[in-house]
Amino acid sequence: MIRLVVNAEGFGMSAEADARAIEGHRRGIVTSVALVGNSGGLAGTVATLRETPSLGVGLSLALTAGPPVADVARVPSLLGPDQRLRASGAEFALAWAKGAVAALDVERELEAQIARARDAGVALDHLSTSRNLGFLPGVGAIIERLARRFGIAGVRSSVEPPNLAWVASPRRGLQTAVLSGMAWLTRRQMGPLRHGPSTWGYVESNRLDEVRILEIIGRLGPGAHELLCHPAGPGGAGELAALASEKIRTAIGERGIVLSRWRDLF
Repeated sequence: MIRLVVNAEGFGMSAEADARAIEGHRRGIVTSVALVGNSGGLAGTVATLRETPSLGVGLSLALTAGPPVADVARVPSLLGPDQRLRASGAEFALAWAKGAVAALDVERELEAQIARARDAGVALDHLSTSRNLGFLPGVGAIIERLARRFGIAGVRSSVEPPNLAWVASPRRGLQTAVLSGMAWLTRRQMGPLRHGPSTWGYVESNRLDEVRILEIIGRLGPGAHELLCHPAGPGGAGELAALASEKIRTAIGERGIVLSRWRDLF
């Protein structure tokens, strides 16, 4: 059996992005969303989710961009002079590699984000990270530990296998290959909670179209898979049209693919 989770990233960042994700679920193949861990307006986002109970929900833990959820005094090494998280993933990764970020601060912030979502009534079925920072050696182990602590079944921990798209677009292929290597190293540090689907679409942000989705569908083998989409981005309207394509629905039916949520995989 082939199971496919279609996960909309960036949920909670704007009302427009949330509306696109919900529409992608109602009219298309979106089965899950990733709520950004430090997004504002959580009450409104939760109200939107309650109106769509068939949608799976994960938490995209944030170590960059925006305010921390934990008290600033408890996570000083995560913050810049403006008392906000670092602006980019590259900036965080460099600081982490230099030892300028304390692992305890990372754990405190991510724990606060999970607790805030749970306290708001969100039933989380998986954890991931914004900017894919969970693939940094050491960070992934923290996330797995928190997943076990909160009883969350899934942790995003894998990257799609090499394919022709890596050759056709060498730059995107190199980016995905680097992520794949980091994911492999991180999984070696993780304990028993390292399972999860093979995830596709890491470097397709704002570029996921009907052709690419059909190519991915054709490559799926038996087991569990996840496809990332990005309705929150500037190309979100185009992605939404592709996700709602009748041609894609037909291809999924012909291959016998079962559209699923993370919670359906365990």
